[in-house]
Amino acid sequence: MRMIAFLVILVAVVGSYGALRWRPGRRGAPVAGPPPSGPAAWVAAGIITAEQAEAIAAFDAAPHGVPEAAPSGVPHRPRGRISPAVEALAYVGGILLAVGSGMLVGRAWHGLGTAGHLGVAAAVGALAAGVGAAVGESDTVTWRLRGFLWAIAGGAAAAFGGLTAAEVADVTGPPVALSAGGLAALVAAGLWWGCDRPLQHLETFVGTAVALGAGIAWAGGHGALIGLALWVLGVSWAGLAWQERLAPAIIGFPVGVLTSMVACAVVGGQLPWLAPLVGLATALGWVSLGVAEDEVVALAPGVLGVFIFLPWTLGRFFGQRLGAPVVAMLSGALLLAAIAVLVRRGHGRGDRPPPAARLHRWSGPRTGPLLHR
Repeated sequence: MRMIAFLVILVAVVGSYGALRWRPGRRGAPVAGPPPSGPAAWVAAGIITAEQAEAIAAFDAAPHGVPEAAPSGVPHRPRGRISPAVEALAYVGGILLAVGSGMLVGRAWHGLGTAGHLGVAAAVGALAAGVGAAVGESDTVTWRLRGFLWAIAGGAAAAFGGLTAAEVADVTGPPVALSAGGLAALVAAGLWWGCDRPLQHLETFVGTAVALGAGIAWAGGHGALIGLALWVLGVSWAGLAWQERLAPAIIGFPVGVLTSMVACAVVGGQLPWLAPLVGLATALGWVSLGVAEDEVVALAPGVLGVFIFLPWTLGRFFGQRLGAPVVAMLSGALLLAAIAVLVRRGHGRGDRPPPAARLHRWSGPRTGPLLHR
């Protein structure tokens, strides 16, 4: 049950973060049709061409008076026309729905019975999913709102799966987490697959990771095996996102990278000699990719991993002979040398395109440039 509560809380926190992270700039008011003396009249009089009239209309409709450019082949997501107050009330309503349902179940837990518990979880999930489907995603505001509501639906699916395992199948421990994570991943994947929905992408990954770990634990696997399985999941997920097969890639790639390095620490619980070696090799791999492709989303977590696993490796295998101060000095020297190499390599790349242009590679044909919203 604690795993279920953690997953629901994570979804709520990520929903709030996602609502803020992908917020575009200030929105301009909708522009009414041109007056008789406007561009249409000028076209009719032969003063300007129809293309020039369209450019003028785009200029007037753009926020701050500047039309928003979109990469070639990427569909432009129209800006929201819903009041910020209405959007805020929708988020508050969704949070109150989840919190109120939890309080209701908590106070009348024993009186509701199994059918009542499942009914509350199913009702919350169905309501959130239905409202999310109804609002659509015709503009930025409704796109954010749908993602938030569907994240709540995924959390309700996790609760439903866990309660089914605990109260219907009468099991405890890993089977409950497996049921919760698996059902949440299935629901989130169905709402997300192949679309630009960051929260559903993250929810699918979290559910899959929880189900994978719980399934191995239920089968009798120890912590090191769980860590290695999560390492494979993280590397595979990051690789698919890098190849733009998981949209949006800016969510999938960092999540996979960080999971691959956290998994090495999980391995260290039972195989302390293996964890620093795998962790250091993994971190160096991400650093190499970041340097080769000049991508900070691969380089930054890789450097952080080197900072963690390099001293760990030196201390593990040479600590008794070198001592803690020498280990610290060597780690610092190696890190500074690596930074010097990176800086010199960066200065030699005057012909590379600017970062804004390179970051467009993270936007598949259906996602748009997420880093620029």
